[in-house]
Amino acid sequence: MGEVNSTAEEPVEEKRVRSRSRKVAIGLLSLGLVVVIGILVVATSKPTTKKVYLQKVTLTTADGQRLPSPWGTQQHPGKATVLVFFASWCEPCKKELPRLAHYLEANASNKVEVLGFDGREDHPKDGLVFAAKAGFNNTVVVDPNYDLVSGLFNLPGFPDTVFIGADGELIERHIGPLSAKDFGALYQQLVERS
Repeated sequence: MGEVNSTAEEPVEEKRVRSRSRKVAIGLLSLGLVVVIGILVVATSKPTTKKVYLQKVTLTTADGQRLPSPWGTQQHPGKATVLVFFASWCEPCKKELPRLAHYLEANASNKVEVLGFDGREDHPKDGLVFAAKAGFNNTVVVDPNYDLVSGLFNLPGFPDTVFIGADGELIERHIGPLSAKDFGALYQQLVERS
């Protein structure tokens, strides 16, 4: 009978060992998950970086006129500026630009200059027609070779929106479409700073 009891106890002991092993494995997996989440949180957190100031540039309007950038420098401030980057062929832009135009119609401030920044088009006037259809009544500038989009602003595509302080400080560089609510919050912060 002693032998029967010893074989009956072995499966119970095996269950205990498996149960402990399973608990250890679950614990290690949980710890690993916590570490991975921690790394992701640190990696995606906005780092505290020094302020970035943009240089003044000469812009070209869609109808061919040259104008200096509205923003200034720390020594010679200009006007706070919002650049709304779009293209007539950009599907998300077709939804975003009318929303922003509607917001600006009701909430525009003379403290902030808002410019449409048209991407590469088949015809230079395509952006103007697109902006007019969207109700965007602000000046539209062009960047046919993506010199400013890719260089100065380092933007991946459209739509994007850049908020610049009067002194040329890059306040916010938003990649992708903005809702009217989010645009309004960023716009009002820029108005308050000006």
